[in-house]
Amino acid sequence: MVDIVYLCSTNSATPVTAGQIGAISGFTGDSSEKFKPRVKRPCTRLNEGQRAEVAERYEAGETTTQLAKVYGVAKSTIIGILREKRVVVRRQPLTPDQVNEAARLYESGLSLSQVAKQLSVNQETMRVAIMKAGVLLREPTKAA
Repeated sequence: MVDIVYLCSTNSATPVTAGQIGAISGFTGDSSEKFKPRVKRPCTRLNEGQRAEVAERYEAGETTTQLAKVYGVAKSTIIGILREKRVVVRRQPLTPDQVNEAARLYESGLSLSQVAKQLSVNQETMRVAIMKAGVLLREPTKAA
């Protein structure tokens, strides 16, 4: 692979084309199938007015999840803004209905991450809640 990279560089005495690289590497087929560009979420920066509004709305009772959706940012961004504004962040425990549903889904065979995603809750919060409810956790699966 290093040799192929060198052949593509401007330092190479014998530069090669993309077609030649494909032939050298043994790649066949449509390159768009194999090499898809990563889709990146657009960077959303909140201005100072929006940041102050986030703090006000949170103190008025909205959740970090709701605010993240409204402003199109990650929940961690909202929490960071609240900390910056020295707002005391509320714990957001699961309701008893959410715990029961999480336990049912997990016991039906879904993974912790699948259950958390389906219920739109934090995975660690959900894991702790179902353990407190008496659910025995399975051994984690190992990625190959």
